[in-house]
Order: sequence, then C-alpha cells, then structure tokens
Amino acid sequence: MLLAKQPEVDVSAHIEATTQYMWIALALLIAFFLLRPELWRRLWFQRIDPRGPALARIFLGATLVWTFLDLLVLQGEWLFTDQGLLLTDMARKNYGGKLRTLWDPEHGFEHWWDVFFVLTDRWSVLFIRSDPPFVYSMFGLLFLFGTMMTIGLFTRVSTILSWLLMLQLYNYNPIYYTGGDTVVRVMMFLGMFIDWGQAYSVDAWRKRRRAILGGAEQLPAPKRIAVWPVRLMMIQLACIYSATGLLKSGKTWANGTALYYALNLDHFYRIPAFTLYAWADKLYVTRVMTVTVHWWESLFPLVFLGELLRGVDKDQAAGTWVGPVPRWTFYALGLAASVLVVWTAPTLVRTAPLFLLAAMIYVDRRWLKEPDKSGTDMVSWTIRGLSWLCLIGFVAIGAVFADLGVLYYFNPPKNAPAFLQNKDLLRNAASVATIAVPLFLAAVILILRTWMPRAYRFTRDWLFGKRLWLTMGFLMHIGIDLTMNVGTFVQVMMAVYPIWLGGEDVDAMWRYILWRAAKPGEAGRPELPKGKLRRVARWFVAPFERAKYRVRRPAWVCVHGPAEPQIRRVALLRCWDLGDRLRFELDPDRSSDALLLRAPDGKTSFAGARAGRELISLFPGLWWLWPLGMFPGAGRVATMILRQRV
Repeated sequence: MLLAKQPEVDVSAHIEATTQYMWIALALLIAFFLLRPELWRRLWFQRIDPRGPALARIFLGATLVWTFLDLLVLQGEWLFTDQGLLLTDMARKNYGGKLRTLWDPEHGFEHWWDVFFVLTDRWSVLFIRSDPPFVYSMFGLLFLFGTMMTIGLFTRVSTILSWLLMLQLYNYNPIYYTGGDTVVRVMMFLGMFIDWGQAYSVDAWRKRRRAILGGAEQLPAPKRIAVWPVRLMMIQLACIYSATGLLKSGKTWANGTALYYALNLDHFYRIPAFTLYAWADKLYVTRVMTVTVHWWESLFPLVFLGELLRGVDKDQAAGTWVGPVPRWTFYALGLAASVLVVWTAPTLVRTAPLFLLAAMIYVDRRWLKEPDKSGTDMVSWTIRGLSWLCLIGFVAIGAVFADLGVLYYFNPPKNAPAFLQNKDLLRNAASVATIAVPLFLAAVILILRTWMPRAYRFTRDWLFGKRLWLTMGFLMHIGIDLTMNVGTFVQVMMAVYPIWLGGEDVDAMWRYILWRAAKPGEAGRPELPKGKLRRVARWFVAPFERAKYRVRRPAWVCVHGPAEPQIRRVALLRCWDLGDRLRFELDPDRSSDALLLRAPDGKTSFAGARAGRELISLFPGLWWLWPLGMFPGAGRVATMILRQRV
C-alpha cells in the first residue's frame, strides 16, 4: 500500500514578514561585526599552526585515492567508459549541462568564448571522449596528483589538479553517488584554498632542508597559515552533522528503533546478524545509541562554543586579547557607509570603498599612534553594549522563527497530552526558550568562569570541547563502517577531523603515540591506593590516566663529528623527530660522514644503512617503509630520504 502524500505546508500568510525578519537578522549580524571588527579579524584573518590541516590533507588525499581506486577496480569500465552503462553521446545528453547545446561532435564550439559558458555548468571532458584508454589515463592522472597531494609535493598545484580530475569522473555519471561523494567534492574544493603543504609535506621538508643547509641558526618552524578556509571547512562539517540530525524525524528516530531497522536493510548491513540486532533492540542498546547519535548530530555546533571559550582564554592568558578598538570601529563604519553611498553607482565606482579602506589603513599605520586595545574606556564600553544589543536582537528574531516553526510544522499526535495539543502555549514556550536558553548558558559560563574555574575548564574542554564531540564522532563512524556499507561517507568525514586540531593538540597526539604511559607515581600520575576497593575503582580511570600522563621513551643518540657540514646534515633529522626520540652527541674525533646511531642501552651502535633502518620505527614520516623493513635496501632508502650518508 502506497503511503499518502503529505500535504504541503502553506506559509504564505507569514512569508513577507519572515523575509523582512531575515533581512533584519542579517543587518544585525553585519552591524555586530561593524562594531567589533577586531572579532571579525580574529575569526577570519588569524594565522594558525599548519600541522592540523596538514594531517587532514594526508587523510583526505588517501581517502580520495582509495575511493577512486575502489571504483576503478570494481566497476570502472562499466561506470565511466563508453563500453559500459552510457555511451558518450548518451552521457552528454543526460548530464552534459550547457555542453549539450554549445558543443557539437562534428563542428565543436561555435564561438571560442563558449568554453567559459560550459565551465559555469556541469562539465567533463568525458562527455567528449570516454573510450577506455582515455578514461584509464584520467584515473592514472588522478592517482598521480592525489598521491602528490597526500605526500605534499607541489601541494597547492596537486590539490587543484586532483579536484579538477575528480570532477571529470564524478560529473560523467552520477548514478552511483552517495552523500560521501558529495562531501569529498566539497572538502576537496575547500582544500584548494588551505595552505596545508606547510607541514608534514615534501614541500615543507625541502624548504626546511634548504634553510638548515644554507646556514640557519635554528630549526625553522612551520609557516603559519591563513585560518579562513580552515574555518569554512569546520563550518561545513558542522552543517553536515547538524542538518543530518535535524532532518532525522519520524517515529523510528523518536522511539530509537531507526538503527535497528537500518542494520536489517539488505543493502546496508555487512553481516546478517539479525538475531544479535534484535536482542540489541530489545535490551535498548541500539535505542540508546540511536538517541545519542541523533542528539550528538543535532547539537554538534556546540563545539564552536568550546573553541570560542578556549580561544578567548588562550589570548587572555597570553596577553593578546583585543577589546573593542574605537578607531577600528570607525574604519568599519566608514567602509559600510561608503558601500551604501556607491551601491547604485556605476561598476567602476563601486570599488571605491576598497581604496578608502586601504587609505585608512595606510594612514593608521603610517602616522597614527598605536590604538588602545584594552577596551576599558567609555567609548569601548559603549561599542561593547551596542554589539550586545545586536546579538540580543538577533536572538529575538530567532524566537519569532521558533514561534512560526511550531505554528506550521508541529503536529501533535492525536493521543498526545493536553499541553501538547495547545499550540499557543507551545509557541510561547518555544519563543521564550529560544531567548532564555542562550542567556542561561551565558550566565552559567560566567558564573563557572568566575567562581568555579575547575568546573569551567571541564565544561569548556569536555562538555563543549572537541575532545568529546570528535571522539564520539570517531566511535560512531567506526561503528557504522564495521556494521554497514554506506560508501565513502565514513572515511571522508573522519579524514577532515584533524582540521580541528591546533598545534598543542598535535603535540599531545604525538606524545600519546610516541611516548609511553607513565606508571603510577611517575610523571605526576597518582599512586595506586592501598585499599582493594579503591584499586578496583582506579581501574576504570586508568585509561584516562594513561592518556594524560606520558613519559618520553629512552632516546637514541646520533653521534656526529665537529665539521659544520656534518652538524647541519644530522640537524636535518630534527625535522622528522616528532617524538623527541633523538639526542645529538658531538664526537671531536669523528671524521666519517656516515650516519651513526647509538641505542638507548648505550652499548649497541648502528651505522649507515643499518642506522637508517632503525630510524624507520622512530620517525612517523617513514612508517610507510615498515613493510619493507625486512628486505635489504630499506635502510638505504630511509637514509636517502633523510639525506644522510651511508
């Protein structure tokens, strides 16, 4: 029996008013950042440590290559060539966009500028030629540039070319698309704007190597990168999760049985463990997981609150926090006023606000004194108060939309309690909650921050911190991948998780991976209690203690001679030593250029290629050589990569 089609919701009675409210909300948001341009600057124009985005580049590049390798091996010819599902003309007719009318197989383009019109729509060179050799060449180029992007060789160029080649294949035939494929395309597009080749890449290694061998006194730090494309990728990830959670409606998500039904779908499950899934549902295991995941996805944007609080606290601790700067506010308001003045002017005149802004910045930096950034004077407090009013107005408009949302989209069940049947009551409650919840949350945070710092740090770092939200996401995706076949969605979502990591987070990650867990009583880890019951209780917190308290493993010693070329050559190893596993020792009598390592026991030494083989396990950048470590020549390859002598 077919389900009855749901009637469309008629919102015409309030469409004009809601449109006006949306414009007012946008105006309030713009006004907030015009009053507080220092916050806009910090949000979008800060420079950050590149190591987190670099890890995301590695995982995303590997995901890209693996995804298309899987497609090529399993059904490449059937999906992408004219020997399979679609002939070239058929694919162009169905999916070719403007190429269908602007290009002819016999005469080509009528005008040379038609090429640019084609690029504004769905396009692919496979709509012109899709024989197997040509398609396999496209795959080969994608694998080449995808690998170059992963290892960070000509990173910016290889990222752009990987995205373009990926589009050629994706645009040809969308029949196999999943949500994961869309995420791959979006994240690769955003990745083109991230300078994520400044760390953990061949490009960064070559740059640091030139500096060290060229006479640098210190090991060059990775160049900090622009934050705005990183922020966009974070927002994109949060939008995916939040929208997914908000769109999960219906009885199965309300009563928690959605996961049970998904695990029993023929095209989803990996293992037909129907009895196990039935018992998991009866014991409320899958129901709890369903509800938890649903709320986790819907509330994922709360992680931005944790990041905001951490950023403010970090800047204040470092003395770099900037309050309202009246001079900057004046510049922003002047820019906005000039934009309004030239809004209806000819196109060339509309660029005048940019020149005005450049002139104001030049005058500021050239002749004016350093502005007061403390934000403690009366003008600063006035600006602060006006900006808060903008936020309050923005939230108030949100309350209006909450009211209308209940009016149009909430339909209580017939057997619902009386208070759920009263829409006027629910509309008022939704409006009040939209205003009260943010105010209550702000009040709680201020109280905890002022009088309960430990509780505040727990709230900031765990309840609203990326530790909790990303860890839950990682566990959720691992569970999905083990039990269900949902394409590449799992891999690509986890691949961009490192984009959230700051420099201190990456350092902590390497400490956890490369250092050992501290024993009780060592490195600040609490001693084991004497009572048996207390010891049993400590077993439950032991994993967290092992993650928190780490101890550096015994160091290997790299012995080098006094000659400057030898010193600079072994200094290159510092670029690879992410876990501080090496210590350097000068031997005045050593004249050989060969690499020499002494084991932590102080007795065993390795030289040349044998020393390079030992470094494979010490340096994460060489871990890919592990499978080759048992074969002759692996150590020599490692020393060649490290630019050491054998």
